[in-house]
Amino acid sequence: MARSNPSGDKQEAFWQPLRVRSFLFLFIGENISLLGNQFYLVALPWLTLQLTNSGVSLGTVLMAAAIPRATLLLLGGIVSDRLKPRLVMITSNALRAVVAILLTVIVALQAIQLWHLYVFSVCFGIVDGFFIPASKAIVPSLVKKELLVASNTLIQGTNQLILTLGPVVGGLLIATISIESAFAIDAVTFIFTTILLLFVKGSIDGNIETLQTVDDLNSKNSNLSSKIWNLMAGIREGINYGWHNLALRTVLLVVMVYNLVFIGPLQIGVTSLAHSRFSGGAVALGIMNSAWGGGGLLGALAPSLFRNIPRLGILMLILGTIQGTSLMFLGFVPNVALASLTIVVLGFCSGFFIVTEITWIQKRTPPAILGRVISLRMLSSFGIAPFSFALAGLLVDFNLTILFSLTSCIILILMAWLAANPSVRAIK
Repeated sequence: MARSNPSGDKQEAFWQPLRVRSFLFLFIGENISLLGNQFYLVALPWLTLQLTNSGVSLGTVLMAAAIPRATLLLLGGIVSDRLKPRLVMITSNALRAVVAILLTVIVALQAIQLWHLYVFSVCFGIVDGFFIPASKAIVPSLVKKELLVASNTLIQGTNQLILTLGPVVGGLLIATISIESAFAIDAVTFIFTTILLLFVKGSIDGNIETLQTVDDLNSKNSNLSSKIWNLMAGIREGINYGWHNLALRTVLLVVMVYNLVFIGPLQIGVTSLAHSRFSGGAVALGIMNSAWGGGGLLGALAPSLFRNIPRLGILMLILGTIQGTSLMFLGFVPNVALASLTIVVLGFCSGFFIVTEITWIQKRTPPAILGRVISLRMLSSFGIAPFSFALAGLLVDFNLTILFSLTSCIILILMAWLAANPSVRAIK
C-alpha cells in the first residue's frame, strides 16, 4: 500500500523492491556477505586483544583499515561513476574473498602475528574504499525513485537484523569452535555474493555513458597524463557539487565532526567493556554488537512506519542528543544487560538517521555524480574514523568511564550549538 510522506513523493510498501529481479539478487547477496562480515568483525578485535591485551593496539589495527578506506573513498566514487557500480562491487568482493582465505589459513596454522593483522586490515580498507560508494550508488539504477525509501529501508533494516543475529552467532562460533572458522565463513560469503552480482543488471548502468560528460568520454582515448587529469577533475567536480550545495555541505560537516567523537569510542569502548568489565568474553561482545544491530533494525524501519518525520535538520539534532546522553550512561553500566539496552537506543538512532539521510541524498543528486556525492558522505564517516580510533585507543587505556563521559559531553555541546543555528534547523 502506498502512503504519503513529508517530501510529497509517493512511497511504496517496503517489500515492493523485492519484485525487481536485480534488486532481489543484490539484496540477497549483500546480506549474506554482511552476515559473514559480522563474524569477521567479532573475530578481528578479539584476536587483536588476545595477542596484545592493548587498547592502543586494537585502535591501530582498526586505523590500519580506516586510513586507506578513507583515503580512497573519493577515488572509489569517481570510479563508480565512470564504470558500472556492479563491476566495482564484483571486483571488490572477489578480492576480499582472496584476502579472507589467506587470513583463515594463517590463523589456522597458528602463525598469526600482530603485523599480519595490520596487513590484512590495510587490504580490506583499500578494497572498501571502492566498494562502499558503488554499493550505495547502485540502488537508484535498479529501482524507480518512488521505491528508494522502501529500498533503503529494506537494505538498512535487514542489515540491522543481521547485525543483531550475526555477532552473537560469531561470538558463539569463536567460543565453541575456533576463531579461524569465523574468517573462513566470511570468505565463503564473499564468493557467494560475487556470483549473485553477475546476475544484477541496472537500467542506468546500461546507459551510463549517456550520463558522462564529453571530457569523460574523450579521456578513454587520451594518454595516461590526460586520464589522470580527467580523473582528478572528476573528483574535483564531486567536491565542488557538495561544497556549493549548502544543505548537503552542512549535513556532511556535521556528520564528520559527530563521528569523530562517536565511531571510535563506541567500537573500541564496547570491545573493552566485554574484555575488562564484564564476564563472558567474546560471547558478551557478540551480545552487545547484536544489541546495536537490533536497535538499528528498529531505527531503519521507522522512516517507513512513521507518517510525520521531522525535517532532516531537526531529526539530526534530536537523534544526536539522545545518542550523546546514552553514551554517558554506557560509561557507568555494571552489566551486559544494561549495556545492551543502552546500545539498542544508540543503534535505533543510527539506523533511523542513515535511512533518512541516504534517501535524502539519493533523491537530490543527479545520477551522473551520485557515486562521488555518496563517497563524500562516506568520507564524512570513514574519513574521520582513523582519528576517532586513535583518540579512543588512547583514552580507553587511561580510563573506560572517562572515554564515554568525555565523548558524551562533546556530542551534547555540539548538538546544543547546532540547535542555535537556524540554517541547520531548516534543512529538510
